[in-house]
Amino acid sequence: MNRHAMLLVLLAALAGCGGPEEVPTTTTGKPATAVDLAAAGTITGAVRFTGTPPPMATLPVASVSGCAEQYTGPVLSGDALVHDGLVENAFVYIKDGLGDVSFPVPAQPVVIDQRGCLYHPRIVGALTHQEIKFVNSDALLHNVHGKPEKSSAWNFGMAVKGSERTVRIGAPEVMVSTRCDVHPWMQAYIGVLDHPYFQVTGVDGRFALEHVPPGTYVIAAWHEKFGTQEAKVTLDPHGSADVTLTFAAKP
Repeated sequence: MNRHAMLLVLLAALAGCGGPEEVPTTTTGKPATAVDLAAAGTITGAVRFTGTPPPMATLPVASVSGCAEQYTGPVLSGDALVHDGLVENAFVYIKDGLGDVSFPVPAQPVVIDQRGCLYHPRIVGALTHQEIKFVNSDALLHNVHGKPEKSSAWNFGMAVKGSERTVRIGAPEVMVSTRCDVHPWMQAYIGVLDHPYFQVTGVDGRFALEHVPPGTYVIAAWHEKFGTQEAKVTLDPHGSADVTLTFAAKP
């Protein structure tokens, strides 16, 4: 038996050892936290930007056959989207105040598509242990290289149009960088939390965190280029609170 064949046999033997890893049914593996919906409220708000936003780079998508045909003009990086002072793609979440909580892991996955040599969406949120499904809608090779600092990294190729691969991230982390080493401008970020109180802002820069228990919280907004902003807010029983988080142009 040659060395290559021996290696294949060894890998097959190792693959057969043990069963699949058991996935917790809650975000921490502990019993789910009971939320009194009758007393819960809503935290709303907006993420704003003052001053002139930094320019976005033009991506070299035109050099890639199979992706360039999907566009009619320049493709910008999308890392500084501001509309009339309102910030798109900010990840807003409760950073502090919930205490020791645990929630059911959603059955539905978070889906990130690779389309036109870009990740769609660019910014997403997921719960710990929730499936994150990567889809390749391009008829060319991409690889998905995730680099969590608190969980195991991953790096796999996806060469077939329509192919899918899933990962799970076991520890909270804001944010987890995910890139394509083949097309290094392809960048996505995944915010992973053990609670569901998060949202990515759209073009209107707004967010709404619903079914939040009454209490005093630190609300944080993360942005890949602008940094982070925080604000403290108190939510009364079955009440509502509104908060604005503002980034500013660097002098």
